[in-house]
Amino acid sequence: MKNINQLSARISARIAAGEVIEKPESILREVLDNALDAGADEIVIEIENGGIDSIKVTDNGRGISEEDLHIIATRHATSKIRTEDDLYKIKTLGFRGEALYSIASVTKLTITSFDREREEGHRIVIDNGERGDVEKAAISKGTIVQAENLFMDIPARRNFLKRPSTEAQSCRNLVISRALSNPSVSFKFYSDGALKLNFDKAESLKERVMMLYRPMGIADADVMHLRGTDEEYSIDIIATTSAKYRSDRKEIRIYVNNRPVEEFSLTQAVTYGYGEMLPGGSFPYACVFICDNPELVDFNIHPAKKEVKLRNIKEIHHAIVLLLKNGIERIIPEIKSEDTTPFLFPDNTESRKEREPRVFNHISDATRTAEKKSGYNFISRPSDDSWIEKAKAIRAEREEKKIKAEEERAAALNDSDDVVAFRYVGQAFGLFLIAEVGDELYFVDQHAAHERILYDELLKRETVQPLLVPIELEMEDDVSLFLDKNHGIYSRLGIILEKKDGRWLITSLPAIARDIENEVAAFISLNTGDEKELESSIFAILACKAAIKAGDKLDRFSAEAILEKVFRMEEPACPHGRTFLIKLREKELREMVGRTK
Repeated sequence: MKNINQLSARISARIAAGEVIEKPESILREVLDNALDAGADEIVIEIENGGIDSIKVTDNGRGISEEDLHIIATRHATSKIRTEDDLYKIKTLGFRGEALYSIASVTKLTITSFDREREEGHRIVIDNGERGDVEKAAISKGTIVQAENLFMDIPARRNFLKRPSTEAQSCRNLVISRALSNPSVSFKFYSDGALKLNFDKAESLKERVMMLYRPMGIADADVMHLRGTDEEYSIDIIATTSAKYRSDRKEIRIYVNNRPVEEFSLTQAVTYGYGEMLPGGSFPYACVFICDNPELVDFNIHPAKKEVKLRNIKEIHHAIVLLLKNGIERIIPEIKSEDTTPFLFPDNTESRKEREPRVFNHISDATRTAEKKSGYNFISRPSDDSWIEKAKAIRAEREEKKIKAEEERAAALNDSDDVVAFRYVGQAFGLFLIAEVGDELYFVDQHAAHERILYDELLKRETVQPLLVPIELEMEDDVSLFLDKNHGIYSRLGIILEKKDGRWLITSLPAIARDIENEVAAFISLNTGDEKELESSIFAILACKAAIKAGDKLDRFSAEAILEKVFRMEEPACPHGRTFLIKLREKELREMVGRTK
């Protein structure tokens, strides 16, 4: 009995379409990619019933010739690839030759386009695989692609679609994703006739990203543009300072060659870059745009092209971490009665200015630029015509308060030694030292603060002591070779190494290393690797063991000695990167208990 049947072309096409087209968002993704590949700089998206009933994309790109319309949406038809070698240097968003064919198999697909050579428009309709004739049509530029009645002839697949509101949200998120990486293109998104998104053309990546961030309550001053370059790749990161964060990774967006991708190791690089600048379980807002050599990139992995393989992913991972570690500003949290918006301590007006992008080997001077109007339309202008004057008055009042606060801060400084005049209040929970400065209370983590103080002393090598009897290190050849080039890592912390007759010796140690010499020697003998990681680890052995611990009771003299050094610091953070103080203003505290006067 014959058990093997050859599937019809119609069934085969629908099975193949299932790998590419899962929901309305899948259709929109492929059509938008084609519009961008066609050089469009104006794109209008219209969906009905979440895109289930209709998805229509209008662009002003190059258009499609009459000849190409005859073979468009047939299997393996593409303008992006000519030879097998092209697969290994893909520069376009689309390339498979499957998308339109798959869409046409499960919808009624209508493509109307302007033929520049003939200077006339043409249209073709393909209804669930049934092709119509190419006919003349009225269109003056670009292309219009409309997909209607998704899975209408496949009820089982249609029943698995989500609610129209959910599908519409997915389409909206997709438009945002494409808009962020294409600042020179305007995007308008309509859902059931209502304008939901309006991205005007932007002059820079940061300006485009701010169209998304501003409605989230993120100010320009809270966002930085970092840039790094290499022979094979370049990286642009638009990211928030440590003042703004969220409880999930949803706003860490990764783009490779203009394409949004899901690559956990690169998302991880962003979190590593911030280190402990953010509270535990918190994540930044960051858009990472990577432009890599196409020959080192492989997108031909997943039908939806969401995944990527990078041959130089380790180098890019490391570069992202360094860019963020060296470029992101640390913000000291401030307890507030109404919100948790953090501010710098001490106030750093430099951070209020918009910065030029930072490059690996150069940090450019901050420059103030005019704030540009957002093209991301969410909130309508107030109907009250006097709102501008009211806004100016509020701004003037804030500026006056800011100037007064600056004067009070200046008055609090001791002119003789430039130390902040503070009053030690006491210790809380065996961990926090509390100090009063003007109209502010500061809460200082005593362990982390003392760690930083010891670390600074190590870097200054003020307490380095020569050893009467040098410590000989026993190590493998690879560690010895590493030390030949990198023993300066330890020297900066006061651990002086010398090589005599092929043997490595410790000749000097910081005073705080007393009684733990063997631990230090064992660490050096066994470890190689990244400079920052080694420095952090050896510090953990030295300063962490010597630092005051949580739970230790401090007398007033010891507490004030620590606080005095803390208030001298330009950036109060422990060597691991964690911020160790927060502040509470008198005004906010009064408001918390209902005392307004």
